[in-house]
Amino acid sequence: MKTNFFENIAAMNAAGNWKLTIHTDEQGGFTVSALFTALHNADNATKAIPPMLLKGTATEMDAGFFETITQPVQQTAGLYNNLNAYHKELEKARLASKMVQDKKNKTAPKPKNDGDEADDEENEDIEVGAPQPNKEELKKTYNEAMQKISELNAACKYAEAIAILPSPEDYPEKAAELRGKLGDLTRKRNQMEQALSLFNQD
Repeated sequence: MKTNFFENIAAMNAAGNWKLTIHTDEQGGFTVSALFTALHNADNATKAIPPMLLKGTATEMDAGFFETITQPVQQTAGLYNNLNAYHKELEKARLASKMVQDKKNKTAPKPKNDGDEADDEENEDIEVGAPQPNKEELKKTYNEAMQKISELNAACKYAEAIAILPSPEDYPEKAAELRGKLGDLTRKRNQMEQALSLFNQD
């Protein structure tokens, strides 16, 4: 007997692992539990995603099973991808922050030595010259981060955008703007997670 069951799974273009449980009752009804997980999962929180439960006759299952699960499965695969990308961007942001802090430490002015005029002159040069390139570097980093965040926001990748959002402590003059952006991205991320949860419950 030929079936296109596996062709339908392949058509979803969602690489991962499937756990299917099929229960039949005495009246010929079917209850199917379908749980999809991605191949590479970087977040233990996704283990809380419940399986999809579908009930119906054999005819109803043949006609509507894949039509019902395709969109939730693709959204679940997208969530896994977003979380994996989130962790990668979070690591990049951590390293970038460390680099900025290292530059701050290197360019920080040395304390003056009142007994040595030559040291005073050297320290004055550091105090005047060092902050400027550091400030320009911070400004460049900020602008690049905000541009990337706009792109991620447009692509509904809110977790990734939050991961690379600059810290208000590093940019006190932008603190209000950054806190507002964080609130907006967090709200959108929560809405997406709630919508995904509703799909999985169905």
